[in-house]
Amino acid sequence: MKALGAMLAADVSIHADGGGKRPAATVPIFGFDAVMNLFERLAALLHSSKLVRAGFVNGLPGFITLEADGEIQTTALEIEDGKVAAIYVVRNPDKLRHLH
Repeated sequence: MKALGAMLAADVSIHADGGGKRPAATVPIFGFDAVMNLFERLAALLHSSKLVRAGFVNGLPGFITLEADGEIQTTALEIEDGKVAAIYVVRNPDKLRHLH
């Protein structure tokens, strides 16, 4: 967690889209402490995400993972001044159908 924290901007935010079909935050999460708290809780629950590939997601650096439930997810990272300023996660299977 310490290495993750070193990469995040003080005003980092997370925006997630589960489309009501997969668990995801329903509102954006703002601020270093809130984002770190979320990742600490998720780390305790999720151990089996597998990296499918790294690349660009909607024009931002990011990656695609295969989650424990067999579904894929995308994560895009907005970088400002060398730090992650925003994280965009798409879990909605309707929006990811083209990646299968």
